[in-house]
Amino acid sequence: MHELLTLIVAPCVVGIVTALFADWLDRRHR
Repeated sequence: MHELLTLIVAPCVVGIVTALFADWLDRRHR
C-alpha cells in the first residue's frame, strides 16, 4: 500500500516543485 501511495504522490510532488521552481526562476530573471 505504501509503495502504491509513493507511486501516486511522487509525480505530483515533482510536478508541483518543478512548477514552483520555474515560476521562481522566471520572477528572478525579470
